[in-house]
Amino acid sequence: MMHKTLVVAKHEFLATVKTKGFILSLILPFVILLPVMFTSGYVMQIATQSPQNIGFVDETGILQPDGVFTRFEDVGDAKNALLNDEINSFLTIPPDYLETGRVVMYGTGGFFSSAPTGLVEAFMINNLLRDSGVDEAMGDRIRCPVEVEQITLDESGEVEEKQEVRFLIPYVVAILMMLSIMTTSGYLMQGIVAEKENKTVEILLSSLSPEELLTGKLIGFGSAGLLQMCVWICSGTLMISLTSLTAVFQEIQISLIMILAIPYFILGYLLFAGSMACVAAPASTMKDAQQGAMIFTMLGILPIMLLGVIIAAPDSVVARVLTYIPYTAPATTLMRITLTSVSVYEIAASLLILTVSVIVVIKLSARIFRSAILMSGKKIRIRDIPGYLKR
Repeated sequence: MMHKTLVVAKHEFLATVKTKGFILSLILPFVILLPVMFTSGYVMQIATQSPQNIGFVDETGILQPDGVFTRFEDVGDAKNALLNDEINSFLTIPPDYLETGRVVMYGTGGFFSSAPTGLVEAFMINNLLRDSGVDEAMGDRIRCPVEVEQITLDESGEVEEKQEVRFLIPYVVAILMMLSIMTTSGYLMQGIVAEKENKTVEILLSSLSPEELLTGKLIGFGSAGLLQMCVWICSGTLMISLTSLTAVFQEIQISLIMILAIPYFILGYLLFAGSMACVAAPASTMKDAQQGAMIFTMLGILPIMLLGVIIAAPDSVVARVLTYIPYTAPATTLMRITLTSVSVYEIAASLLILTVSVIVVIKLSARIFRSAILMSGKKIRIRDIPGYLKR
């Protein structure tokens, strides 16, 4: 039995990973995200490293030029210098500046250009402080009035670990987890219906049992999904390492997330795949199978639909209940781990319920698959399900 099962698993795995859709899903992060990240890095490099030469026309008489800012007597001279690329931009300071704080910035535009507001603000503050009689320490404090250090306390009054990107990780974990699970489960459902429509399944069942066929399909498509998940994680880690987000993510303890992601993915996949097999086996067409699978799809995306509630209150009743519901447990639990301290018994109970549900669903799907896989030309009816289970 195991040999035949592995043969089916190998065939389904290779057939899946060779499809254009699967290959596209693997390279899509590189095709889209890498150019975007390199472009953004290039723009930031231009903004920070390009030499700045800024002119100014001062109608108040309080400003003095420095190494970056050059004085012009009138707007006409400044415009000519700007158009001749002698300066990058210039600003005018009207006579009522001290009352209004208003200045006018001139530039030539451009795709990568941006107003040097930081330099202008520092230049104006330095000139205002120069003749104010303020001592050096007070001047430094005026230039940089605050350096905020935010401390978050948990329910017991203890200081929580610093997590600036805690709002981002739940999105990434939930979307990647459910996208991979739903994609691989969808491949399984499409494969079953396609083989049933073209009568291939009749030939296969002459050489192996329905249980061997279903088990092989579950292993093959699950392996493809696991490969997809690993590639996404590796490519995401690589792209983060090439950006300034590396230091931010280093502050987050993701070891527990990565450890739990594997069993939750495997169990979640088996649950959804078994459910999809229950729907696909009696279906005569792909349309019928997709209609029946809609309920499982809605359950799978429910945590993402309620993501705002989970982020705002990760210890709420809604979040805790979703942790124990098998179809919502994988995404919800991984999201809550990044937001709050989830007790060991909650994780253990969630995994136990999910494991029991997987065993039940796999057994039910095997019975339905065995009874209904050779049926054709008949619509799915709920009242027929008990009959499939009894056969």
